[in-house]
Amino acid sequence: MSTSAIPVIQPSNNTAQIIPHPWGAAAIDAASHGAIAFCQIYYEAYDEPTRRDSEIPLMYLPHSKIIWNGNTVPANRGALSEFLKGIPLSRHDLQTLDCHPVSAEPNTPPSLIINVTGSVLHGPTVLAPPSSAPDNRNTSNGKDSARDMPRKFHEMFMLKAIEQSEGMQPKYAIHSSNFRFIG
Repeated sequence: MSTSAIPVIQPSNNTAQIIPHPWGAAAIDAASHGAIAFCQIYYEAYDEPTRRDSEIPLMYLPHSKIIWNGNTVPANRGALSEFLKGIPLSRHDLQTLDCHPVSAEPNTPPSLIINVTGSVLHGPTVLAPPSSAPDNRNTSNGKDSARDMPRKFHEMFMLKAIEQSEGMQPKYAIHSSNFRFIG
């Protein structure tokens, strides 16, 4: 495994010190591609009402820490499934995705921190194709327009490697997630 270095400024004397880390460019690139694939699988399942409450709980470790807009959500599969059933239909549009490997035990794959930002639309209009969705901006009372406006969100995941076969990419599960509306 190759080692690359990161310059770090030491606050005590304002000097740069080179600190090695065990991931080369190829490992960081693999982590980024894995994060993209994870987000595609996660948000496609989340936005599909027939898949959300059955598939999303399987992506979490049994004792995961889950925070949804400031509220703790139980990580056991039954309770998480019930929570997900209560969330309205959704359509996520991801704008940014950033992934960082995090130190792990020697000779083990790193954990991954994934930060996602985007917008999410909730409600029955998500079933209509975007071009045929009604334009509620011109409603006289304006009550429907706020419901049909997408909201900005940030979601952070920490993925932990749960298994790895020789020569294969590791299999990850969600160790913690934190979803928050930001606008």
